[in-house]
Amino acid sequence: MLNFISKSSQYAIQAIMFLSAQPKNHPVFQRDIAKALDIPNHFLGKILQILVKHDLVISHKGINGGFVINETEEKITLNTIVRIIEGDKFLDGCMVGFPYCSDEHPCPIHNEWVSARNEITKIFEQKNINHFSEELESKLNYIALKNNKKEQKV
Repeated sequence: MLNFISKSSQYAIQAIMFLSAQPKNHPVFQRDIAKALDIPNHFLGKILQILVKHDLVISHKGINGGFVINETEEKITLNTIVRIIEGDKFLDGCMVGFPYCSDEHPCPIHNEWVSARNEITKIFEQKNINHFSEELESKLNYIALKNNKKEQKV
């Protein structure tokens, strides 16, 4: 499986999608998010801190605490999430890792990578978390089923 974004970005996208599918003003505990998405709890905590710092997620303390999506953020795109986690250099550089690869000094697949990178960027800029609410429910049900089977084996 090709992973051109880090696990951190994948988990951040999953967490934001999960929170956006929850009822408004209904905080969800970190451990519940981690369990629902099968993400290591400690790792998720670090990611949620970053998302809170960048105002995509709001953290509520206390017994009724947890995390909610920041409703003031009108349109959270995949690009926004990935750039927060990966930085602005996301997808920059040579696909095969050659140093100093550029338009002036391209590697053998440079032109194809530039086209692919532009298409990926366009998809990430166009897709926002609201596009995924319907598809997310079936995915979460499948993850829960797999987790239950895994727990029964232990």
